[in-house]
Amino acid sequence: MTKTRNFSIINGYYFKQTTRIGASYAVGPKGEVNYFMANPSIPRDYSGELSELLPQLVETYGVKQVREYMSQCSAALDQVDKLNAVLSSSENNAPDFDRNKVMDGVMSATSAYYNFLMSVPEDMRRFLFLMGGVSPQEVDSLSQIEPDVGDAITQLAGIAPAIQAIRPKNYVMPIDPISNKLATLQELNQVVVSNRKKPPIKTSVSIDCPEHMKIDGNISLTTYDRSLINGVVSILESGNSSFTIGMLYQAMTGVKNPTVDENLVEELKTKLDTMRRLSITIDLTNEVKAHMIHKEFDAQVDQFSIEGYLLPLNKYSGTVNGKKSEMYQIIDTPPLYSYAKLKNQITTVPLDLLKAPLNNNSTTIPLKTYLLGRIEAMKNTKNSVFRDKILYKTIYSELGELTADKKRKARIRKYTCTILSYFVQQKYITSFREVKEGNAITHLIIDYAEPKN
Repeated sequence: MTKTRNFSIINGYYFKQTTRIGASYAVGPKGEVNYFMANPSIPRDYSGELSELLPQLVETYGVKQVREYMSQCSAALDQVDKLNAVLSSSENNAPDFDRNKVMDGVMSATSAYYNFLMSVPEDMRRFLFLMGGVSPQEVDSLSQIEPDVGDAITQLAGIAPAIQAIRPKNYVMPIDPISNKLATLQELNQVVVSNRKKPPIKTSVSIDCPEHMKIDGNISLTTYDRSLINGVVSILESGNSSFTIGMLYQAMTGVKNPTVDENLVEELKTKLDTMRRLSITIDLTNEVKAHMIHKEFDAQVDQFSIEGYLLPLNKYSGTVNGKKSEMYQIIDTPPLYSYAKLKNQITTVPLDLLKAPLNNNSTTIPLKTYLLGRIEAMKNTKNSVFRDKILYKTIYSELGELTADKKRKARIRKYTCTILSYFVQQKYITSFREVKEGNAITHLIIDYAEPKN
């Protein structure tokens, strides 16, 4: 749903097929990469039990064809796994190691895998996707249900998780004016993107959702939602086109092989289901005409906009032996990320910075996101922000805790100091201190090393 036809007029870019289904990427003069979706599908739900689905597949397509689909899938995934292993091998530091060549191979193999998935029937594709999350016990159960394809199931289960092998090493954050104001957006918005010109430049942003969501009141967004979007973008930038809740949690917290609290799992799933149904339209015509977009156009632009689902995802779910398995497939570049890329307003920090010694929950996860965003803005010498000061009032507001009692606000300040102490330990900042005005602790002063030119 992103309007890719607009990007064809950008000078210095060429388009190629990417590893994601139906997508293309533009490689710029400096090697930068922008992903755009050609014809994304409308997100749909898939539910049911694999133990019921497998016999249906065998009955519909026959044992021979089902075995062939599984074998082809295993072969495609095996090739991706082998090339990823080469990339992570200790031998890749050898003088004659051609990293670009291997990376091209990874992209080609991954593209072949997704092209294969798109060539099989929908019910078979769903089965193949979900095989990446089954346990050895569940594999045995499926093999007993259809013993004629048991060996193919075992082979597929052994290699299926390979497509998820690329774990994010960086936390990617859009820091554009719209992303920064995500928690204040309503259905119709005029966001000020520059005060340097008179009158100020404004960009129109509209958010829409199905009628039943409007009735239920689920259209409001939060800083927590922004953390989740950053997690999906970080997964996308690491080379993945699909993810589980565990992978998303890792991308939002830095925790490896996490055991995610069941309540938090349900919370994340609810947020994903909301945001993949919310549509957003960003009309940046005024920014293009004011030459605020960091791209050159070889034609007059009368109108320029980006639109799509806030998180364009397909959801695959199934149940094996009473255990629910789910996977999300990224079918398009999130519009906010496309917008930030066009403005060159994206920052990347090591994922390890999210590992502050705190329980990860709906307060601490967005708090870390907010603090990282503010400090990154401070470190950017092109910004006009108050370069070393963070107001606690703003932190409370970002977390939806502006009217909280004194005890709750004291706890948030304690969380903040724990996170900042960890940033000092990681040498991300030099030091910090709290400042009192009267009897109240009102703000923080952040000290950091000036970025090298």
